[in-house]
Amino acid sequence: MNALHTLAIATLLAGAIPAFAQPSAPAPKVAPAKDPEPDPATLRAMKSKLFVIHHLDPAQLAQGLMPLRSGTAGSAISWTNRDGFNTLSARDFPENLAVIEEAIKRLDVPAATQKVSDVELTIHVLFATKGPVSETGLPADLQEVVKELKNTLAYRGYTLAASFVQRIGVNGNQATYGRGQLEGNALAPGEATGSPLLFADWESDRVMSLESDASKPGRYLLRKFYFLLRERRGSENLELARMGSDINLKEGEKVVVGTTVVKDRGLIVVLSAWRAN
Repeated sequence: MNALHTLAIATLLAGAIPAFAQPSAPAPKVAPAKDPEPDPATLRAMKSKLFVIHHLDPAQLAQGLMPLRSGTAGSAISWTNRDGFNTLSARDFPENLAVIEEAIKRLDVPAATQKVSDVELTIHVLFATKGPVSETGLPADLQEVVKELKNTLAYRGYTLAASFVQRIGVNGNQATYGRGQLEGNALAPGEATGSPLLFADWESDRVMSLESDASKPGRYLLRKFYFLLRERRGSENLELARMGSDINLKEGEKVVVGTTVVKDRGLIVVLSAWRAN
């Protein structure tokens, strides 16, 4: 997004006659782009709520809560920090306001009482085919997911290429990154030798716990989570697929990050999270 600037060089005429630059015509004014007008019916469905922030910087807190918005035109999060009075205002659908309120309760606590816990993130990588395949290798906890996928997608057969488990912190202040190798035959089952080497990379720039009560199932937000699949054949290292978004999931819940096509096969990535002991 580098701006390109052109420097006009004035050229002096030859001889003793001085040269004068002619005034250029003023550039036409362009009206700034405006955000789309929110639908009146949508605005009527939204509610507003004001929160008093006691312990955190409301500006930083507002930035962390942005992924919890619906993103619909008219939704907003704003903050005030004046004369020691810290507030945060949110306007959105009631269900989004409820999630924002729970996140504020979890995060806006004295530093001494903030509990930094860990979560075990499990990443399942599935390949799918339009023809049926043996699914005996699928773990029991993925059977329901595959059943739902068959009802949604055109693929009839599903193979588990790899499962990765990573223990990560959920204090919301640090990124997490992981890498693993997949079984190449899952993508090229007909190749006895020379199967491609497949590697997975995943990353999230922030992991937040949205539940402070240890007696309740955890809820987690993975900001800007992405999954990358690469293939290495000899000296070549090619990107095959990339997918991701902000992920909001409950403890034990399985969330499909995304689906795409790789070499006539479907690629499905499933996430789940459990509070670490």
